[in-house]
Amino acid sequence: MNIEKEYEFGTIRIVDEEIKEGPIRTLYVNDGKESSCFTDEGRHFDLRYAYNYEFVQMLFRTVSDRRVLLIGGAGFSLPKCFISAFPTGSMDVVELHPEMYDIAMEYFFLDELYDKYHPDRTGRLNVIFDDGSDHIEKLSRSLKGSGADETMDKKYDLLLDDAFLGMISDEKMLSEHTVSCICDILKPDGIFAANIISPTEGYGSMKLTLAKSTFENHFREVRLWQVDPDRDPKDNQNCILYAKNPLID
Repeated sequence: MNIEKEYEFGTIRIVDEEIKEGPIRTLYVNDGKESSCFTDEGRHFDLRYAYNYEFVQMLFRTVSDRRVLLIGGAGFSLPKCFISAFPTGSMDVVELHPEMYDIAMEYFFLDELYDKYHPDRTGRLNVIFDDGSDHIEKLSRSLKGSGADETMDKKYDLLLDDAFLGMISDEKMLSEHTVSCICDILKPDGIFAANIISPTEGYGSMKLTLAKSTFENHFREVRLWQVDPDRDPKDNQNCILYAKNPLID
């Protein structure tokens, strides 16, 4: 399979290929890798990228009936893994482009997830078409107008940020205002984690340094690490920004 389509937000390509681990299908947006999955039977919900394993480890460390908010759907790799690997808990996915949902349904086996697990009927998977930071701001305003008990029920245990268009991340997610709103919608022991492509040292690392500093103003525990610890820290690469226990006024 080698498909190319034009959308308002850019050019997407869907490419099938063989690698050492088996046959895969990759979604490119403006020539940047956006998502990938295995195409052989029985592996459609398996994860391909190492940073996604980091996110899944955080899922394992949260409560069994966890509420998760994912910013950025793309090929819906994390929702497929979450619903198939965990028998309980729910995930809300905020995706800016409805076309991405259609692509995931048609080419990345999201339809198979619905057929097998019916997460729409059980309420375990909810897809929202909106800008990630705008949606978080709306949630923050809504929760501030709710009662204490109702507010806690609506808060999240874990917020995962994987919002990209090709290789370009949504920098609004790391702004002071959005981080403050993130604190409003997380539970007292809630976790935020973002996948950020950046060097951790040297030229180009300032964005990451500033983001970490912003989160240190709003969370009790903040950590930053390279997904591949053996890579040169000056390389542009997947990094995880992790924050836990929001500071609430």
